Amino acid sequence: MAGLNSIMDSGLSALFAARAGLATTGHNIANANTPGYSRQLVQFSARRPQIMAYGSIGRGVEVQSIRRVQDQYLLNNLRIQQSRLHNFAQTDAALYEIEAILGSVDNDHLGSAMTKFFDSWNALAQPPINTNLKANVVSTAQTLVRDFHNINNSLDGLEKEIESAIQAEIGNLNRMLQAVGEMNKQIMGAEAGGGMANDLRDQRDHIINQISKIAEVSILEREDGSTDLILAGRTMVARNVVTEFETAYRQTSHGFELMVVTSGHQAEVKLSPGKLQGLLTSRDQQVRDVRENLNKVAAQLIEEVNALHSQGRTSTSNGLPFFTGTDMHTIEINNALVNNNSLVATGRTSDLGDNTIALALANLAEMSANGPDTKTITENYRALLVGVASERSSFQFMVENQLNVVASLETRMASVSGVSLDEEGANLVRYQNSYNAAAKVISTVQAMYDTLLNMV
Repeated sequence: MAGLNSIMDSGLSALFAARAGLATTGHNIANANTPGYSRQLVQFSARRPQIMAYGSIGRGVEVQSIRRVQDQYLLNNLRIQQSRLHNFAQTDAALYEIEAILGSVDNDHLGSAMTKFFDSWNALAQPPINTNLKANVVSTAQTLVRDFHNINNSLDGLEKEIESAIQAEIGNLNRMLQAVGEMNKQIMGAEAGGGMANDLRDQRDHIINQISKIAEVSILEREDGSTDLILAGRTMVARNVVTEFETAYRQTSHGFELMVVTSGHQAEVKLSPGKLQGLLTSRDQQVRDVRENLNKVAAQLIEEVNALHSQGRTSTSNGLPFFTGTDMHTIEINNALVNNNSLVATGRTSDLGDNTIALALANLAEMSANGPDTKTITENYRALLVGVASERSSFQFMVENQLNVVASLETRMASVSGVSLDEEGANLVRYQNSYNAAAKVISTVQAMYDTLLNMV
């Protein structure tokens, strides 16, 4: 009877092991499309055998554990590359918007407006001077000023959109940090009695993956199953204690830094690569640089046109500035010229045939009033357009390259941790056969018990 009990015990252990395998396989199949899910694998081991005089008799199988199939090195690398991708992508998106505002190198409205403005002066300068063309000079100047204002307003709108996105991402980051702290709490409770909370760990990893898109993070796993989340050298999550970011940030000599409050005091956290850093640098570098360069172009236009036009004379005016303002936001045409275009000067004298001022203003398209060593207004503007286009091209290349890197890592992660329905289908058949075979062993032992009992 003792021998039959041992065989029955072995059969039951095989039955339970097959059932665990079937349950885990079914769980894998059910979560094949669940984001962040890692394939689970049942670990089996042979039970300690029964030692007999003639040798060892096996006592069946036991389930050691059910573990997640995961490569932590690949996962960490994927998070780093995702951070860089979203950093590049945000900068590329901002440059795309700037290009849309300015136009392309070959088709830009502001450049066309400048050309028409200088061409109108050239037309006015052609002898005999047609004073009716002064209205065209004022009209093309109004178009040019309007384009400067429209670009300025569009850049203002882009800055506001980026700022809204920054605040939204800081909020998202804080919510996900809190979620990691809550997951730590649940995992510590679930694993207090031993075993692994695989599904909870998957959920936590998925949240950390989403955080890594906003800002590059590193993690430190504790023995109690909790994970400390570190951002730019500062621990933001320790077990279930979470430090949140404030919506304030500032630029320092080390880069853009968010503010946190610890022990009642403000502290700075330098941003690591990610979507948030990309947004901040886009707003405060790309947009700012374009605005500064456009302001320089507008200031040069105002300065050089006014310097020449102020030397002009008409029968009723002396030395009027053509523009007012100092940059593209404040540039305007002198109201006196708008109200009376006859005040537009063509020469340095009131002689109707004097075209020296008109010619000099038309030549500003080809030569700066400050001399041949100074870039012209149009050259400075074209340099700005080319710079934006070149930078956009560079970031497009980096985004495309980074997309390939991330896609490659995701493919490798899927091959390690992803669920293969074909493989799980084969496992179902294997465990079903094991279950049936174990049941056959048990039914055989039961028949042997009956035979023995009938003999009594």
